[in-house]
Amino acid sequence: MEDDDERPEVIVLGPPTCFPIIESLYSHKFHFLNPKTSSLPLHQFLTADNRLPSSIRAVLCCTRSPISGEVLQLLPSIALVHTSSVGLNHIDLAECRRRGIQVASVGNLCAEDVADMAVGLLIGVGAKISAASRQVRSRIQSGAVHFPTRFKVFPGLLSSIDKSHKG
Repeated sequence: MEDDDERPEVIVLGPPTCFPIIESLYSHKFHFLNPKTSSLPLHQFLTADNRLPSSIRAVLCCTRSPISGEVLQLLPSIALVHTSSVGLNHIDLAECRRRGIQVASVGNLCAEDVADMAVGLLIGVGAKISAASRQVRSRIQSGAVHFPTRFKVFPGLLSSIDKSHKG
């Protein structure tokens, strides 16, 4: 393993929920600085232990830790801000542009999985699967139980698509 002084320093603000995985995979290449391990405010953490804020070249963050102009001012040599989220609204993009700081995100990495989950939840709610499960589990025997045997997410959608292809 390289000496800590030779590895590029990356400050981890948040930290993202995926940080333990990132740390285990890349700690031999990067020296991760995690302010959450300290009780010091960020500006004091950055100068503790003879650390030079100018040696930190990258930020790894999440939506829980806004990267404001004030935070960027504490990090004069930052060249990259990477967020573990899709959105960038927690990053001061104007300041990053002004200083030539690259900004990266996970993009649409999980978009298909999120869409699949949304459709699954829509079907589950529409078909009252959770309600039926709760009723069966609690073994309520009072009165008739009515749950639909058929459920269409988009009623009439298939017939309208079929008509448009025939015409």
